[in-house]
Amino acid sequence: MKRATGKKPQALPPNVLAVDLSYPDFQKDPMVHDVGQHGMLTFYKTDSIGWCVMTLDISRGRGNNADRKYGIRVAGGGVVRVGNGPHVKEQVTIYVRKSRAAALKKYTDLYTEGLTRAGEIRDRISSRRAQGQEMRAQGRHSWRWDL
Repeated sequence: MKRATGKKPQALPPNVLAVDLSYPDFQKDPMVHDVGQHGMLTFYKTDSIGWCVMTLDISRGRGNNADRKYGIRVAGGGVVRVGNGPHVKEQVTIYVRKSRAAALKKYTDLYTEGLTRAGEIRDRISSRRAQGQEMRAQGRHSWRWDL
């Protein structure tokens, strides 16, 4: 997990306050650990997609390649694939506190929906790969598998 570099983001997603960016004091206002990634939500902002809530890792970047993740758009709700490349203009991690849980419910619901849909995509891809291995083991060579 990347640590904050001390640089404050220029923009925040709608309904996210600056207090959501700081780590909470557990004595005064504890985190809600059963939402997001143990109480944290990561947002990426790009010019073409807008704000997205990151849900599921696709692959770790090796060498000079960027990490890739599935996410869900804040506006529109479509599943997207985003890397840490130069197209990502802002990266914001928020901490969901009990006092702010109701205000951030839209984002926690988006995270849950995006996680479910990204898992379905991942399952579909792995099933296709398994079918390809089975067909090649049977001696078939066409990408259409001689249907």
